[in-house]
Amino acid sequence: MRGIQDRIGSEPHDMTLDSVSAAQRMTTRDLPEGLGPAVDDWTADLDATTRSGKGMRSALFDAVYTHAGGRDEAVRTAAGQALELLHEAFLVHDDVADGDDHRRGRPNLQGLTTTRGAEQGLPRETAAHVGMVGGLLGGDLLLVAAMGQFARLPVPGPVLHRAMVEVEGAVVASVAGEYADVQGAARGEPITQEHALAIGAAKTAAYSVTLPMVLGVVLAGGPEEMIPPLREAGRHLGTAYQVVDDLLGVFGDPAVTGKSNEGDLVRRAPTVLLAHAATTDLWPSIDAALGEADPDPSAARSLLAECGARDHALGIAEDLVTAARAALDSPAVPHELRSALDPHLATALERTR
Repeated sequence: MRGIQDRIGSEPHDMTLDSVSAAQRMTTRDLPEGLGPAVDDWTADLDATTRSGKGMRSALFDAVYTHAGGRDEAVRTAAGQALELLHEAFLVHDDVADGDDHRRGRPNLQGLTTTRGAEQGLPRETAAHVGMVGGLLGGDLLLVAAMGQFARLPVPGPVLHRAMVEVEGAVVASVAGEYADVQGAARGEPITQEHALAIGAAKTAAYSVTLPMVLGVVLAGGPEEMIPPLREAGRHLGTAYQVVDDLLGVFGDPAVTGKSNEGDLVRRAPTVLLAHAATTDLWPSIDAALGEADPDPSAARSLLAECGARDHALGIAEDLVTAARAALDSPAVPHELRSALDPHLATALERTR
């Protein structure tokens, strides 16, 4: 991803904490028997597509939990698994919403289910419908597994109640943000930068960064005054991750990112890239390149770089990380915790996938 990668940096170091290799056991243990081999194949595909994450959410939780005084290994492990399962659920649903059949360079659940149906002789449209439903319901299973894992956290009742309020709020924000993203793309009209950032804060920051950090304090029984600055830092940092993700979705190398660099352009995803482009003289040409009849993603990509949208979006991401650092400078956040979170702030701008 020349240009972006040259400025952002190299591949971030591995911060994986908890694998989701138990996904199949956690989501299929209560499935009724006798449903046939198709269900067995589908749940096996679900398991196979939930093992490749970077573990950022569980690592963020762990950093805050331990520095807020948490010492219970059972709580630490269970919360990390729940956060990663929640992430996987939203990834599966996101792929369904965007009509994507690949994730991390490999067929995703929807893609595997569609291909299996086609190989078994289903008509193309029928196989695609079965694949879509397979993805939708697979995401549902992961979401139920995540919520069940949260609900069984081995903590006192009042602490669990507080934690579940945070989880519910993050899930609602992400679902609403995803709908706003899809609806904005469907309208095909440019949105304001503020609207684009609000979508990123809702669909990504709320569950990916803010939730893990706030849960770290809640489950550790840490000081209440730590939560507001961490919540603010999480919103800024998570939104920065989304802005960089939008950059990679247009200017990234598919061989590195594992996903197409044309999908967001073709569907006119409501990002800060298009929001900025719409304010420039090159917008009519970009708008034409993204025409529904015969879109030309390559031409649109070049024009977005030419009009300054790429550099503008990267600048926004950098400003958001700066704002996150400022929030963490609160006296309520221990110095050791700020140091532990610093690699995560750097990683937001170092991502190449």
